[in-house]
Amino acid sequence: MLIMGNMIDRNARLFPDKEAFLHNEQRITFREFRDRVNKLINALHSLGLTKGDRVAVLSTNCIPYFELYGAADKGGFILVPLNFRLAARELLYLIQDSEAATLVVENKYLPTIESIRDQLIGVKHIICIAHEGTGIAGKVPNLLDYETLLAAATADEAKVIIHEDDPVYIVYTSGTTGIPRGAVLTHRGQYQTANALALEMGLRTVDKTLDMMPLYHTGGHAVAQAHFYRGCTNILTGGFNPSEALGLVEKEKITTMQVVPAMIVDMLNQPDIDRYDLSSLRIIFYASSPMPVSLLKRAIQRWGNIFFQCYGLTENGPVATALAIEDHVVDGPERLTRRLASCGLPSANCDTRVVKEDGTQAVPGEIGEIIIRSEQMMKEYWKQPELTAQVIKAGWLYTGDLATIDEDGYIYLVDRLKDMIVSGGENVYPREVEEVLYSHPAVLECAVIGIPDPKWVEAVHAVVVLKKGMEVVEEEIIGYCKRFLAGYKAPKSVEFAVQLLRNPSGKVLKTELRKKYNK
Repeated sequence: MLIMGNMIDRNARLFPDKEAFLHNEQRITFREFRDRVNKLINALHSLGLTKGDRVAVLSTNCIPYFELYGAADKGGFILVPLNFRLAARELLYLIQDSEAATLVVENKYLPTIESIRDQLIGVKHIICIAHEGTGIAGKVPNLLDYETLLAAATADEAKVIIHEDDPVYIVYTSGTTGIPRGAVLTHRGQYQTANALALEMGLRTVDKTLDMMPLYHTGGHAVAQAHFYRGCTNILTGGFNPSEALGLVEKEKITTMQVVPAMIVDMLNQPDIDRYDLSSLRIIFYASSPMPVSLLKRAIQRWGNIFFQCYGLTENGPVATALAIEDHVVDGPERLTRRLASCGLPSANCDTRVVKEDGTQAVPGEIGEIIIRSEQMMKEYWKQPELTAQVIKAGWLYTGDLATIDEDGYIYLVDRLKDMIVSGGENVYPREVEEVLYSHPAVLECAVIGIPDPKWVEAVHAVVVLKKGMEVVEEEIIGYCKRFLAGYKAPKSVEFAVQLLRNPSGKVLKTELRKKYNK
């Protein structure tokens, strides 16, 4: 049976004393991890939770976060990872929509949760991950302490029957309307994702990986889980700091790590980069947003040809294509070097195609939509059957991403059917930002687009038309957005215009707005 929890028991049996996770000074073996996961499952049972109950988590990367994933993998709960960069009102929507019975929150985010606590209808328990030295226990009423719960529980195996098609995670992603929708991922799908990634990357049990990508991201978790699947060691950071990352590679002899392009920019720009010994690195995995070819060439020149790419989306759990290390050709025939701009070939366990509007296969030179058929694919959008039917048709997942292929079958992303902006690896949906802008008393009209940025690849840019007689400066508009949105969604720049260019039907011509910046 392709059940996620099987990985936990298998690793505890094969590598009992091997380090599974490292975070700061905390180190835990595969056997200790299994025992703590068992304790967590039993602790949640003692609170009245049963199979299928949703457990939401708001935290930076830490070992308890992986244990919560493990409780879903092995205990039958459904984990709902929450983006810690979201504003309180955004988090409230996700918690309520998922009908979470329990919320696990890192102590640093308690003030945010306290601000909406009286609105958390249905949340019966709030559990705090209080890292050493925080002294939060006992200071907030009706708050359970994570470690206290585990200490009172047994490590006995819980008798929970799990099927391959059972939901294991609900991972939220925004739609074209900016309203989040929860992709329901299954045990079988996530097991297949781990298998495919381990296979494509050629992971070995001796590998050590650096987990800097947030675990609320399906991509960040998938890569970490693939390493766990192979019995590798995961080294966690609570976020990304370029000097810390380079230092950890040297100190822990890390062999693989996952990044987004903006991270590569920061690491390459470290003034003391030459002092770090990075010789242990054999794979730098990049994903989440397009990698400019010029940046990729610069990175290869610095670190060698150790780069590996995947394309995917949350709804496919997420991997759909892979560009292998050997496909990162800098010098040679154009047929090979152009692959640096590609997202690769269909990945293991995935049938990934590019089709035209009539459903026929696109040929080289033609643009079509990427569609995917795989066991990794989500079961549905949580409580949204109509939206599910719009994207899953006859067993195929329609991504909304436009692409073309070459004569060798390599896929090249061209654009998005939707106006989604990918800034620093985070998805930003213009309409969501526009809705906030329109609520500003001085704003008459607005349009949000992504513009090229040397660090973030795309930066959120707002074009604003003010109401007659109103005056406002760029900083005020940006600050206003940050009050209602996660910081990465707020515009990084604002342009004031007399009017917005529209087509005859009244739609804003965003293509024309982008032309000014895409030169």
